[in-house]
Amino acid sequence: MKTIINQQLTEQQAAMWWLGQAGYVFKANDVIIAIDPYLSDSAANGSPEFTRLYAPVIDAKELKADIIIITHNHADHLDPETLAQYQYKNSTQFIAPWLTAVALVEAGVPPERIATVNAAQTYRHGTAEITGAFALPTGADVLDTTGYMIRFSNGRSIYHTSDTQYHPLVLAAAPNKPDVMLVPINGKWDNPGPEQAALFAQKVAPRYVFPNHYDTMALNAENPEVFKWFCQNKGIHAECIIPGRMKAFIWE
Repeated sequence: MKTIINQQLTEQQAAMWWLGQAGYVFKANDVIIAIDPYLSDSAANGSPEFTRLYAPVIDAKELKADIIIITHNHADHLDPETLAQYQYKNSTQFIAPWLTAVALVEAGVPPERIATVNAAQTYRHGTAEITGAFALPTGADVLDTTGYMIRFSNGRSIYHTSDTQYHPLVLAAAPNKPDVMLVPINGKWDNPGPEQAALFAQKVAPRYVFPNHYDTMALNAENPEVFKWFCQNKGIHAECIIPGRMKAFIWE
């Protein structure tokens, strides 16, 4: 986490670090935002097929963010063990859709630190603006699943799709031309597979697109090179980047 805190950026730059699965940390204009940090092995509790393939890249006790966004209430997105160890629950602003916000309270986050942000709603915190983006739930237990468009005051923007079905309604409601798009490619539990994720990126038209949700659990694995191939062979103009965990991606 010290690497993130100490990362120097110009006024026009933003930086992103991948935590694995669908978790990221973003930084710009002296604001640090985390989304869906999964820094434990809690998804394997009672379900050994979801055991992690590698250790968390950050100790949950060391994570520190001005804002934490949770897209839906699955353990690899709203991780109760990560939240239990998080040291800054009384000062961080949490953002989540409505049912997930209730789950955050149950996980020990003070209610006054939670802002409920559903699809098409916008919340401003400091110099950051977070807008909910429609997502089609991948299960009856997560009917409030929401993607998020993050925009910093310098104009840098990120669209995190959340887990979502690939569907015309999602495509129609998706943000247009963000700098960065983050999309699942595992093709299981109603998430898009590599080809669908590439077509999703074609519609959104980001500058950069990064795959996620393919590396943390063997049962959930997919080859990101397949996604990159579809991006390169479907006329998609975005630059497809296969990320390294905790490797800074800096753009302006």
